[in-house]
Amino acid sequence: MKKQKNYWKGFLVAGAVTVMLTSGITFADIQVAQAKANPQIFDFEAHRGGRDARPENTLASFAYAMELGVTTLEMDLQMTKDGRIVVSHNPVMNPSLAKGPNGTYVQGGKYDIRTMTLEEVKKFDVGSMNPAAGDYYEGHGKTQVSVPGTTMPTLEEVFELANSYGNDKIFFNIETKSYADPADPNSKDNPDPEKFVKAVYEIVKKYHMENRVFLQSFDWRTLKVMHKLDPDITLVALSCEQPSWGWVDGCYLKIGDKKPSPWLAGLNINNYHGNYVKAAKDVGADIVSPYWEELSPQLVSEAHDLKMKVVPWTVNNPKAMNMLIDMGVDGLITDKPWILRDVLTKKGISVADPTVNVNSPYHTGINIMNTEGKQLSKGGDAAE
Repeated sequence: MKKQKNYWKGFLVAGAVTVMLTSGITFADIQVAQAKANPQIFDFEAHRGGRDARPENTLASFAYAMELGVTTLEMDLQMTKDGRIVVSHNPVMNPSLAKGPNGTYVQGGKYDIRTMTLEEVKKFDVGSMNPAAGDYYEGHGKTQVSVPGTTMPTLEEVFELANSYGNDKIFFNIETKSYADPADPNSKDNPDPEKFVKAVYEIVKKYHMENRVFLQSFDWRTLKVMHKLDPDITLVALSCEQPSWGWVDGCYLKIGDKKPSPWLAGLNINNYHGNYVKAAKDVGADIVSPYWEELSPQLVSEAHDLKMKVVPWTVNNPKAMNMLIDMGVDGLITDKPWILRDVLTKKGISVADPTVNVNSPYHTGINIMNTEGKQLSKGGDAAE
């Protein structure tokens, strides 16, 4: 039996060699293709771990998302004063999310993570959304299950969490929160893009996550840096056209302006007639990720023609989810992953199996087998 297995193995290898020689494909080409992070099913992404379910960008939210059965954990990265990579959307401690060592919500603009050490950052509690946060709480807090005592995780801790769940299939869409526009108030303490990306890449290599990581950014300079470090890392070009977003996420393309947007790594969007798909291709991106309302069937088709995937952000309405799926997108990023899972299941689209670790301190107790096809509420708990 062993000889027979070896025979077939040799036969298949010989066949593969024949195909490569006749088609012009090389072993190097195949290795590159395998190195790219490439989900084989619809890319179901939990935005910040699913911030409408659990405290955003925390181990609790990432554990929740894995136990729900997402394809990809989406998160934001900042660099501390001592060069550590932590997971946070805001460069400054957010008064809607963070409590100081004294147990009260922080003052806005007071604590810049980039000027703090990791030890100092770990003294803040980011596990309970501030009910006085107004629209932010109304939009994301009502369904969120608080986890008091939660601290801001490092990227290493996120990878270790996935490993503790035995989940070797989950992908990580990690965003370098870099602020390219000097007029942006957040740019003051912005780390050098090359130093930032190198620190991120060292962690990715340490945990052997090269083929499970997407690097995304509005600051396309960081994409170019990563491409030089490792051309096999999957790159995601984030974009938005609306000036109203402006300094909120640093994504304004400045279509029609004489000066190019500082976010596009030297490219001028007007040289592409405002087409961010073509610009993203030229910067080396594998995936284009626009604000979902700025997407059209034509742009999806154009991206696919250029061998790029399309994964828009951030979609929370079932009607919009269905529309975009019908448009042909390759994935969606959502604050409400329990809603998107329900939409995908009803459309007959394959989703990842939930990964559960009952011994994890972040175990959620979600039972997908009992909730499949039902409307979920309270951040993923089954509606009665």
